[in-house]
Amino acid sequence: MVVVVDGHRATPAAAPSAVSSTAPEDTAVSPVASTSEVPYPDLSSVAGEVSEAVTAASRGTSVGFVLYDRESGKELASLDADRPYYTASVVKLLIAIDEVRSNGGWALPDADAVEDLTDMLEGSNDAIASAFWEQNGGNAIVTRTAALIGLSHTTPPADPTQWGMAKTSASDVVATYEYLLDEVPDDVAAPLLAALGNARNPADDGWDQYFGIPDALPGRSWQIKQGWMILRNALVLNTTGVVGGRYVVVLMTQQPLVSSAKGREAVTAGIKTLAPLLSQLDAT
Repeated sequence: MVVVVDGHRATPAAAPSAVSSTAPEDTAVSPVASTSEVPYPDLSSVAGEVSEAVTAASRGTSVGFVLYDRESGKELASLDADRPYYTASVVKLLIAIDEVRSNGGWALPDADAVEDLTDMLEGSNDAIASAFWEQNGGNAIVTRTAALIGLSHTTPPADPTQWGMAKTSASDVVATYEYLLDEVPDDVAAPLLAALGNARNPADDGWDQYFGIPDALPGRSWQIKQGWMILRNALVLNTTGVVGGRYVVVLMTQQPLVSSAKGREAVTAGIKTLAPLLSQLDAT
């Protein structure tokens, strides 16, 4: 049997068993008090609605989800936020951050390497990711960057040749975006963030990478890193990013081996439930 990591074929590690995607009773923090005349929305059902929309379209899917508001500094809703999922190409965020971290400091590499970083993020280019992976130590990239950012649920792949088989959680992906936005110096982060904001469709391997955030939230700006990976018995689809410069949205899924179109539709359906909520939050 084979695994396809964003277009690459290799012998897979065993896929983790699915877990229930039923939302726990407490999926969100208490609403933030607002002095606005617009009532602050009820957040108690947000994570459950996301999960229900995903699983209605793709039954048996495991869901990890976080909605984080950078303006208030609060996690607004979450579900299985600390459960590790396969990263697929979301690990390219760590590969990029590691590349611009040098000898304990921050510096952009030469122009050719910056161009490669841009292509890796905009087009989710696997060949470039593999080159950085081999050049910078493979699994050590994940270990190093997880320690740097303080990621608690992020681990390297069991097969060090398969970067897409690294694991991370929705909460760790939120922390990664927060680190990139707030801790990496602006001049170093700028080309990475620009590339995430210019993610092209299709990706360089021909995959439609606008599922989830881009398709579900039209009219909103975003900076995204998507992930897709076909295991021998499962489909991994992750949509992650910063929406409107304010919200960090992370939805990680492991689905039964459904068609790629059905899988993408399920992720998009989950994110689409957030559209009216984000409009309400913008008004508060």
